[in-house]
Amino acid sequence: MKKHILALCALTFISFSAQAQVDSLKLNLDFRTRAELDNGYKTLIPKNKSPETTVFSRARLGVDYYFQNLELYMSLQDARVWGEVSSTNQRSGSLNVNEAWAKYQFNKNTVLKVGRQILSYDDERLLGALDWQIQGRSFDGAKGIFRFSPQSKLEAVVTYNNDEIDTNDLADREFYGILDSGERTKSMQIVHYEYLLPKASLSFIGLNNVVQNVTGTHYDMLTVGVNAKKYYENFGFFGSAYWQTGKNTLAQSKNAYQFSANVDFILNPKANVILGAEWLSGTDYDTNNSKNNSFSPLYGTNHKFNGFMDYFFVGNHFNNVGLNDYYLKSNFKFTPKASLALQIHAFEANAKLGFDAVNQKNLSKYLGTEADAVFNYKFANAFTMQLGHSQMFASEGMKRLKNVANPSSMQSWTWLGLNFSSLFKVK
Repeated sequence: MKKHILALCALTFISFSAQAQVDSLKLNLDFRTRAELDNGYKTLIPKNKSPETTVFSRARLGVDYYFQNLELYMSLQDARVWGEVSSTNQRSGSLNVNEAWAKYQFNKNTVLKVGRQILSYDDERLLGALDWQIQGRSFDGAKGIFRFSPQSKLEAVVTYNNDEIDTNDLADREFYGILDSGERTKSMQIVHYEYLLPKASLSFIGLNNVVQNVTGTHYDMLTVGVNAKKYYENFGFFGSAYWQTGKNTLAQSKNAYQFSANVDFILNPKANVILGAEWLSGTDYDTNNSKNNSFSPLYGTNHKFNGFMDYFFVGNHFNNVGLNDYYLKSNFKFTPKASLALQIHAFEANAKLGFDAVNQKNLSKYLGTEADAVFNYKFANAFTMQLGHSQMFASEGMKRLKNVANPSSMQSWTWLGLNFSSLFKVK
C-alpha cells in the first residue's frame, strides 16, 4: 500500500508540474548496482568460514520543479538486496522517499529550504550524503541560507525526529526509539559558515545533538569544528579539527577530539600523491565509567575515510577506543575515461586496548594495515564502472577489538559497481 501511494504521489507531482505554471522541469534517473565478495568486510572473517556474495541495487527518480522563486524537489528510490524477497512478492517495502523539499528564494541572498533533504558539509566528515551506501542519507528539517558575498555564506539548520510507535513511550513522556550512528538523536541544530576562494577555503561548523537517554531524559552533545584548505601550483594542504562536549545517549560526559592533516603533491596533471594522518580520540577498552572520550563522526560519509573496508565508524566502532590513521593515497588518470586510486592505511587505537592475559602485558595499540585499489572506467557520460579490491592485515589488537579469536589468514573484500544516470529537461 505504501509503495502504491508513493508511486501515485510521484506521478501526480510530475503531471501537475507539466501542466502548471513552470519555468523549468527536470527529471534525473539514477540506477546503480554493486556486487560484493565479502571475505572480511567491516570485521574479521573467522577461519574456515566461506566468503559471502551480496548484490545491492538502487533505482532513484528525481523531479525538480522551478517557478519564479520557488523550487520543489522529490526523489523516490527503491533500494534493495537482490533476492531479499521472493520473485512473487509485491510488498518488499524497499520503496521510500529519499528527498522531498520546497525551497523559496526571498532574494539573491536569503533562501529557505524545508522538508526531507540531504545535509552535506565540507569533506563530509561530520555530515554527508552517504551516497556510497545504497540507501543514502537524508534528514527531516528546515534550513536557512544567508549569503553575505559571492565568497561567503552561512547556513542554519534545525531537524526534529519522532516516530509513530506509541507502545515505546514512557509513562510520562514520548520515547524516540531509533538509534543512529551511536546516538538516539531527538533534534539537531547546525550552524555552518564557509569562505571560499579559487584555491583556498575556510569553514566553521557547530552541531548540537539533542539526544535522548533510555529514561527519556534529554541531553545536549555539542560538536564544533574548523576545516581549512589551501592549494598552490603543485602542492596542497588540508586540515580539520573538531571538539565534542556535553553528554551522549548513554548519559556519559563527553570530552573528545578529532584532528586531521594531509598534504597533496601534484606530480603532473594526471597523477598526485597524498600523505596524511587523522586522530580520533577514544575511551580505554576496559574502562566502564561515566566519562566518554570517544569522538563520534556522527552522520558523515565515513566510507570515504579510514579505509574502504569500513572497519571504523560505518555502523560500528562508536564509543570505542578511537583511531589513529596514517595513510598514503595516490591517483592516476590514464585516459579521460580510465583512472586508478591506490591507498594504504596503518591503523592504531587512540586509547588503550586492554591487558593481554596470555602474554601478561598490555596489548599493542597497533590494529593492522589496509591496502585499497579502485579502478574507474567511464564508458559514457551516463555509464561508469568501478572495480575495487581491499586487503586487511590484522594484528592481535584487531582480534580483540572485533572479538574474533581465530580469524582467517586472508581478510579481503572485492566489489564491482555499475552506475547509470541521466538528467534531462522536460520543460
